[in-house]
Formats: sequence, structure tokens, C-alpha cells
Amino acid sequence: HTILFFYNDHTNDFPLYTEAIKFFKHPESMVRIAVRTLTLNVYRVQDHSMLKFIRNKTAAPYFSNLVWFIGNHVLELDTCVRNDADHSSQSRLADLVAEHLDHLHYLNDILSLNIDDLNDVLIDHLLNKLFIPLYIFSLLPQKQSS
Repeated sequence: HTILFFYNDHTNDFPLYTEAIKFFKHPESMVRIAVRTLTLNVYRVQDHSMLKFIRNKTAAPYFSNLVWFIGNHVLELDTCVRNDADHSSQSRLADLVAEHLDHLHYLNDILSLNIDDLNDVLIDHLLNKLFIPLYIFSLLPQKQSS
């Protein structure tokens, strides 16, 4: 696993990973795909100290930012649907749905690795910052403002 060459156990530093995750919301889709690929490959490496570093130093901020980014994307998708009564933005809507599906597949890929320490952090962020506040609350009847 050449990825281990980029993690320095002595200094507890992993610049390849920490710099890459800064680009998770890059405007260029190929950059975002590269970040997802790199993170999944890093998570697959069975190295306790490296996973401990990721769990203790980067998991919460990265997953928080990722979930926030997905949440904003959901709101953008909602706005597109609500403001497209004449169906003039169908291609934009199709792009947004495809990107949202990519996000869901990425989340599934992370969770499917069955790394309990990472899954605990990710599930907590998903429940408390995405599923409950955006998906569940959107199903509740809206109160009329006076």
C-alpha cells in the first residue's frame, strides 16, 4: 500500500490526505471525483495509526463540511424544482439529481467500508445535519406566517 508512504507516523501528519480533502467542493467535477477516490483508497488501508489520525484529526471537520455541502446542494435542488413551473430547467434539474446521486453513492461507499470509527462520525453528521433537519422536516406541514 503506497498510501502508507504518505502518512508519517512519527510526526502524525498526512499531507496528501489533509490537502486533498480541502478540495472536496471544488467547482471542477474531476477534482471532486479525485478527492473521493483518494479518500476511499485511504480509508481502505488497514493501518491503525493512520485511521486513528483520520478519526481524531479530520473525520469530524471533513464529514461536517461534506454533509453541509450536500445539504446546500439539496436546497439548490429544491429551489430548482420549486421555481421551474414551466419545466424550462429540466437539464439543470437532471444535472443536480445526478450530482446528488453521486453524493449518495460516495456516502454509501464510505459506510460500506464498515470502519466503525468513521461510520459513527459520518452517521452522526448525516442524521443531525442532513436527514432530520432537511429531509424529515421538509415532510412536515409548513406553518403559515402572518
